[in-house]
Order: sequence, then C-alpha cells, then structure tokens
Amino acid sequence: MEAVIVDTNVIVYANGTDDENLLGCVKSCQSRLFEILNRPEIVLIDDDWRILREYRKNTNPNTKKGIGDLFVKELLQNQTNTNFCRIIRITPLTGNGTEFNEFPDDPELTDFDSDDRKFIAVGIAYYTQYQVTPSILLAIDRGWIHFIDTLQNHGVQIELICEEDMQQGK
Repeated sequence: MEAVIVDTNVIVYANGTDDENLLGCVKSCQSRLFEILNRPEIVLIDDDWRILREYRKNTNPNTKKGIGDLFVKELLQNQTNTNFCRIIRITPLTGNGTEFNEFPDDPELTDFDSDDRKFIAVGIAYYTQYQVTPSILLAIDRGWIHFIDTLQNHGVQIELICEEDMQQGK
C-alpha cells in the first residue's frame, strides 16, 4: 500500500479560497483528499503530533465545513488505525524543535523552511523503516519549488497537486 504525507497547504486549499483563480487547485486538493479518505493510501504523521498540531491550527475539524476539516477529523479519529495512518518516529536535534536527524545534511537545503522539515523527516524515516518511498502532497508553496530536485536526490518524492498554479507563481 502506498503512503502519503499531506502538506498543510493541501488541507487549507481543500477547504476553499476566495481567489477565483485558484478554484482548479481547490478542486484538485479536494479530489486528492477524497481519494485518501477512501483508503487507497496510508497517511503518515510524526510521533510527537507536530504535523497534527499544524493541521489543527489551520482547520476546524469539529465543524465539518470543508473537505480539509473532514480529512483532519478522520485522521484524528483514525490515527491508531494502521490501515489508514502510520505514526512515524522522527528524531529532533537540540534546538528549536524544527531540526531532525532524518532531514538531509545537504548545504543546498540550508534555506529550506524549518517548519516544513518535519514532513521531509517523516518521509525519510518511513523509507528507512519500510523501504517504501512515500509521496509528499503539495498544493501551492513556492518555498518548496527551488528544493524539489535536491529533495528528490535524497529520495523524497513530491506530488504537486496544483503544479500549474505553483509554476505560475500564484
């Protein structure tokens, strides 16, 4: 079974936006989360709730207003169901809690957003444990665009859900 790590921006866009130019991206994110909710893939999160805390901070899972909210609620309810979710242990380094042993030690990744390093660390830790490369689902986050090739060189697979919007710099 394939595994995915969902970047928070996918969940946020799945809940909708007032920007009419991004309606295609919203629909793509909603469709992708629906696929996951139908359980063809396992969702990966970290063992210290870093990812879940970020999801909860950006959604309202108890209201069921948007697809992103519904996804987070389902994840919260099924985090121990190994047919839906796997909790992956990542090792924080001393400091501010955004640096991880599993994150590649590569000078080309020095400027990679520290808040997003947990997603990369979970992907690499999952591969180390299961020998399966998960996909990190990404909607629009221009901060990642300059690092995709370097991350792929480290075995990190990125699935750009809104690739056209991301390349256009919206």
